[in-house]
Amino acid sequence: SSGINAEVRGVLNYYTNYYYKSNLRMFRILRPLRCWSLNPLCLHSLRPQQIPRIHRGLSTEASEKAERNARRLLEISPTTAKLKLFWGTASSFKKYAIFLAGTSFLVLYISYVKYLKDAYDKVEAMKTSSSQRTYGELAVGGPFELIDTKGNVVSSETLKGKWALVYFGFTYCPDICPEQMEMLGALVDIAKEEHDIDITPVMITIDLERDTPQVLDEYISDYNPKIIGLRGSEEQLDNVCNAYRCYRSKGQSYDDPNDYILDHTVTQYLIDPDGKTVGYF
Repeated sequence: SSGINAEVRGVLNYYTNYYYKSNLRMFRILRPLRCWSLNPLCLHSLRPQQIPRIHRGLSTEASEKAERNARRLLEISPTTAKLKLFWGTASSFKKYAIFLAGTSFLVLYISYVKYLKDAYDKVEAMKTSSSQRTYGELAVGGPFELIDTKGNVVSSETLKGKWALVYFGFTYCPDICPEQMEMLGALVDIAKEEHDIDITPVMITIDLERDTPQVLDEYISDYNPKIIGLRGSEEQLDNVCNAYRCYRSKGQSYDDPNDYILDHTVTQYLIDPDGKTVGYF
């Protein structure tokens, strides 16, 4: 049949090329056989069990070896025989085209795998960054100089060397400031007890009229004795509020001129030991 003829031709062609690579002199002897093996009329009635002995110009040992290999290939792996047939009879152009196509596919596959890996790494990096809050230097803060409740000068240079949390508020605040002050005092204790980190808590009052040094000292003592209460002149307060971008606005008073509310920014600023603002809450 034509299928068996093709297999036989492919096997003979393959082993002819094999002997060519092994011995050029043997190839000259096998060359007529190779041409004969490609003639379908000569192989029309052959079967795998009837593969002719390749003996033209070869030794008996070489002929028997070629016959055994051809028979074994056809019986064990017909698919391999077909592949060898295709490759043995393909032109140089076709072989080059197959090689280029295979190389291109391999390059594209490697590029695709690399793209998937990069995309996966980016997703994992985003997950990691979202689960861990990172801090960097903010364009907030600056040098300042104020007075504490004991009359001592406290400046931005005084706070250097330790972490600090700075909050702007006032003692007459009805609800927001008490919550922030409780959190400020709790954060300082937690950082020391659980992480052995010393943080200096600071409250800067924005109400210079009512928050006298005595009133401010009593107020901060109710939350945590570590908290440092600061106040100053209007000019000093304006400078530090502008540096930390703290908004403050005095509301309207009615029956009592001292009964008024101050609108302000509710933020706690985290300052590193170098005096730079690296976070806020």
